[in-house]
Amino acid sequence: MRFYNIDQNSEKWDELRNGKFTASSFGDLFAKKDTATYQKAIIKVAYERITGDSEEFYSNKWMQRGHEREPLARAHYELVTFETLQNGGFYEYNSFIGASPDAKIKGVKGGCEFKCPSFQVYHEYIETGKLPKSYFWQVHGQMLCTGWDFIDYMPYSSPKLKLIITRIEKDMLIQEQLLEKLSEATKEVKAMMNRIKQK
Repeated sequence: MRFYNIDQNSEKWDELRNGKFTASSFGDLFAKKDTATYQKAIIKVAYERITGDSEEFYSNKWMQRGHEREPLARAHYELVTFETLQNGGFYEYNSFIGASPDAKIKGVKGGCEFKCPSFQVYHEYIETGKLPKSYFWQVHGQMLCTGWDFIDYMPYSSPKLKLIITRIEKDMLIQEQLLEKLSEATKEVKAMMNRIKQK
């Protein structure tokens, strides 16, 4: 494992993520292998590794909202927890796998993942108080790549709304499941690269 103390969404960050399975896409590897979701994840990594190019230019209003509000979420977390946050940077588990947690908590083996969802999604979270399934593998993948013991998951929409921080702790059985999927996917990428690379 190697840590890069760089800014997310920077040119260096894009370069490090290129040709890797990253935590935000780990959940796709649990789809059935004949689905478009799974195949897209394999194709993306294989083609990026050969060409060095990425087609990851997608953005929408919710992603933009997240970029704009994340500094507010970080400040709010520090205010209510009295913790000091450090740059999450990029953690390279190996040459095929990496993760970009939103922040590291100073002085402990833990970090944070912030989301800035719609009011509808935020309300569902307030009602259940549970980590949404769509972020399950991302958060556990971040712990795998960083070696941390926990991630504090915190959605943020407004300082006027009830704040809930859910601490997700490392689970070795879950990490073993994830490593098995990542190992299978890495083998598939290597096999695909052999099929598509110019001889």
